Amino acid sequence: MLNSYPLPAHGRGPVDVCRYRPQPVLKRHKPETQHMAMNTWELAALHAAEEEHRASQHGPSHHHQQRQDSLIYPGLYSHSGINMLDILFRVAARPNPQIDLGPIDSSCAMILCDLALPDTPIVYATNPFLELTGYSQEEVMGRNCRFLQAPPENGTVRQGSTRQHVSKNLVQDMRRSVDGNSEIQLEVPNFRKDGTCFTNILTMIPIQWDGADYRYSVGFQCEKEC
Repeated sequence: MLNSYPLPAHGRGPVDVCRYRPQPVLKRHKPETQHMAMNTWELAALHAAEEEHRASQHGPSHHHQQRQDSLIYPGLYSHSGINMLDILFRVAARPNPQIDLGPIDSSCAMILCDLALPDTPIVYATNPFLELTGYSQEEVMGRNCRFLQAPPENGTVRQGSTRQHVSKNLVQDMRRSVDGNSEIQLEVPNFRKDGTCFTNILTMIPIQWDGADYRYSVGFQCEKEC
């Protein structure tokens, strides 16, 4: 994996962010636009999202959008009205990427965090993320993703608190990434709803929306192979 800060020395190569148990397919950063490996229906939906993006340079609508393809493309448009294909398009087409993500599609375990709201809450989570962590949409919406850094029986993980299971250096690296709107990839101990621990290969990508301002942070998760 590549990241803004060095990963722990495990001698592991880069991985595919869209796999729970990833294969070493990522390559080191290249300056050209990244390629999104999608199937036919995903490409069709992506092209529609690109047309919408060209037609309107506004942020995502926060009302539910009724679409003729809502049954054909399940999970690509959230109930909040956030267009996840537009988000993925912006991730893939972002200028000067520091991390090569490999194939990106709707099978990714992914969350979207709102940088404009206090404590950067989760505003959308994909079904693969819910399956990976064991939580429901209702249980993760509106929370900062650091709640995954402790078993649920330990209660709330407060901002600035000392972590029992995550090193101070990792917390500082993530904080610098958010504050500096920089990309990062690193391994973080996380906990599922049932209390079991797993190593989360976390990728955080800030994305711009209107102008130069960063509005969202896209977090990709995958479980490290033992």
